[in-house]
Amino acid sequence: MTISRRRFLGGSLAAAATAGGLSGCSTVTRSTDIAALNRPVELPTYKRFDGPQPDLPRSHPLMPDCFYRFPADPVKVTGGPPGDGSELVGTALTSNPIPPTADRNPYWQELNRRLGSKLDLTITAATDYANKFATAVAGDTLGDLFNVDGGFAYLPQFLEARAQDLTEYLSGDAILEYPFLANAPQASWRGCVFAGGIRAVPIQRGVMSSNTLLVRQDILDQLGVEIGAVTVDELVRVAKAVTDGRKNRWAFAVPPTAHVSAMLRLPNGWEVRDGKLVHSRELPEHKELLAITRQLVKDGLIHPDGVAKNNQKVWFSNGSAVMTQDSYSSIQSFYRRATNPNFSITIPVPRSADGQVGRVLLGSPNNSIAAIRPSSPERTKMLLGVLNWLAAPFGTEEYLFRKFGLAGRHYTLKGTDPQLTKDGQSEVCLGEFPVQYLADGPYPAYFPGHPEAVDMAYNQLKAVLPTAILSPTYGLYSPTQSTKGKVLDTRMDSLTKDIQLGRADLKAWDEAVADYRKSGADAIRDELEQAMSARGDS
Repeated sequence: MTISRRRFLGGSLAAAATAGGLSGCSTVTRSTDIAALNRPVELPTYKRFDGPQPDLPRSHPLMPDCFYRFPADPVKVTGGPPGDGSELVGTALTSNPIPPTADRNPYWQELNRRLGSKLDLTITAATDYANKFATAVAGDTLGDLFNVDGGFAYLPQFLEARAQDLTEYLSGDAILEYPFLANAPQASWRGCVFAGGIRAVPIQRGVMSSNTLLVRQDILDQLGVEIGAVTVDELVRVAKAVTDGRKNRWAFAVPPTAHVSAMLRLPNGWEVRDGKLVHSRELPEHKELLAITRQLVKDGLIHPDGVAKNNQKVWFSNGSAVMTQDSYSSIQSFYRRATNPNFSITIPVPRSADGQVGRVLLGSPNNSIAAIRPSSPERTKMLLGVLNWLAAPFGTEEYLFRKFGLAGRHYTLKGTDPQLTKDGQSEVCLGEFPVQYLADGPYPAYFPGHPEAVDMAYNQLKAVLPTAILSPTYGLYSPTQSTKGKVLDTRMDSLTKDIQLGRADLKAWDEAVADYRKSGADAIRDELEQAMSARGDS
């Protein structure tokens, strides 16, 4: 793809919602039919890939595979290019700098060769993807394969109208034709079911998508400060010990809401109590969370711009912030970005005031989902073959190429671990070329060159997974959430920031929650309870 052909799309979400063509499709499910929108389907059979054995035991069903090093002799597990020679058009996002276009990117050129088809991929910055996705929907320019904006209004109806129903190809044992897609657990596939059909494939992350508190262990060592399993009081003690505004160093890049929520044992969004859904925002413990984070700001323990702006990756990387909130999967990219040779991360275990391990709020099993444009059975099977190739798991030759590129140009080996070169960082997009948002294998705990970080993450996960919680509404659809959820969340998030910054009193929260319920949250609750019943959860 040449630079002149890259489609940097403009427009608005509102335009796409009205111009998406969904209202013209008489076969799509009515938005008021909650049971039909959440009708279950036989999920794909899970068949774990028989690959390299993890270096650490899977002590919990949700424990990711943990590897100290990349296998010395990765095995090629596909029989040849999955493409049929026709052009493939796709739409994906990236959180990294956009890589060079195919005409000047040897990695992309080799990817096309290995796929057996030319991939014309529109790449958009993640921060702008929702708008660009909506505009692409309106213009019908998403292509053959596209990452789905999970916040798009009337998502089940959109997927019914504009994505291939994959049920006959993937439900039950049918998926075994695509062994690397079958390597995704059923929890991931549950997030791909809409209106009684499998309408997407998962971009799986497992527990690695969960937010946690990352701590710069190298800075703690330098300052002689220790951190272990922490309560709120212990966390504040450490924060005060490391903060020194004169040296441009603060404890937190952003308010540590995920860690404090775990300490307070808050729900993961919604929670079933006495047979009814209750939202975290309705509980007194949520006000306690607001009070704690407000005090952290007042005490000068959070970066001065940490509430209003989002530059936490830079602040954490350069040491302006000793702690930040990010996902387990971000650990690898932080090590790759590090310029300090002593850079080291640890993750404390959250504990409640009585010393019990806190309730970690698990992220969605998927980073996102990706869909296929409706096509003939032959082309659909070919496109599924491409996605299957892209999902080849850790330890395979295909994975090594997809994540690290060509030996010599894009990576060199340190022992058996691939280390990205300067060209690799650019052309392979820091090891995260955007095809990973069309399909991906299970996300391992593997941090090249840092086996100590694998031990650290494993031990922390081993401690928290027994009490960690996934939202009970994961994989369910609420029409009101789809159309009003963003507005409601933005309103509550804005008040949260105002309270943290001292611009609003904590007493304003109760009135805001009452309005939040009347404006849509109560309707969302009712719809989600109906959806749970339709799925057989109650």
